[in-house]
Amino acid sequence: MTQDRVMLLIDADNVSVDVIEQAVEWVGKHYGGPHVRRAYCTAESAVQHQQLFKRLSIRPMVNLAAGKNSTDIALAVDAIDLATSERPDVVVIASSDSDFAPLVIRLREKGCRVEGIGQEGKTGDDSKPVYDDFVDLPHRQSR
Repeated sequence: MTQDRVMLLIDADNVSVDVIEQAVEWVGKHYGGPHVRRAYCTAESAVQHQQLFKRLSIRPMVNLAAGKNSTDIALAVDAIDLATSERPDVVVIASSDSDFAPLVIRLREKGCRVEGIGQEGKTGDDSKPVYDDFVDLPHRQSR
C-alpha cells in the first residue's frame, strides 16, 4: 500500500453496482483508498443508487445532457480539470468503455499513472493496453 494521491472516476452507467463496490475495495486494497470518488451517471441512476453512493462516500456527478457518450464526455472533462487542480499520482477509471484512450494518454502526459477497472466480459481486449494497468472484475449476481 502506498501514500499516493488517488482519484477513482466511475462510469456508473457502464459498470454494475457490484463492480462499483469491488472497484472501491480494489483501490482501497492497493492504495489505501481514493481521495476523490466520483460516479458519472444520469439523474435516474443517481436516484436509483443513492444509498450505494452514500455508503461508499462516492460523489454522484449527474449528467442532465442526453445523447450518446454525454456521460463519458462529462467524466473526461472533469478528469482533466481534477488532474490539473488536485495533482493526483494515480487516476483509476472504472469503465468497460473503449472510448477513454485519448483521456488516458492525456492524463499520462500530465504525470498521472492511469489504471483501468472494467466489468469482466464487457471490456474489449483492444482497450486494455492503453492503461498502465487494467483489471477486469467479475459481476457477481448476488452475495
